[in-house]
Amino acid sequence: MTGDPGRPLPQFFVRWRAGWGDSAAGWTPTDYLNQDTAVGPAIAAGWLFNPPTVRYRGGLFLADRFSAPAVDEWFERYPDESARIEAVVNAVTFFDLFVNCDIDPYADALPGLAADVAACWRGVLPARHPDLTVTVEVGDAYGPSVTFWTQPHDL
Repeated sequence: MTGDPGRPLPQFFVRWRAGWGDSAAGWTPTDYLNQDTAVGPAIAAGWLFNPPTVRYRGGLFLADRFSAPAVDEWFERYPDESARIEAVVNAVTFFDLFVNCDIDPYADALPGLAADVAACWRGVLPARHPDLTVTVEVGDAYGPSVTFWTQPHDL
């Protein structure tokens, strides 16, 4: 099994799997997680794929990026643009997320990671906040990124 035809396997994984020989030919990226060094990062990634959020001033914000004074400052500058404020505050740029890491071996996989995070957010956030319409966007202005903004359902 090599994955979905539209979703190529990341090159770092293909190189790792090749090191295990022919017996690993059918391994998938989940087999990569079956290492002691991967357990902690896999658990921590849960907070990226299913992030805690904070509701504030009618908006929805990633808890780990939220600062009430900063959001208040944005609202002072752009009082009628809550979606724009949410999109800026909630932006996760993977070059910044992995600022202390050598991401070169994973560069081909980061756009896919952004798409995977977006897919999860599209399911998790509306389920958690059914009164909101959640828009999730994948970008690539400064490397792969993902963000979201909301609006209340029309009543």
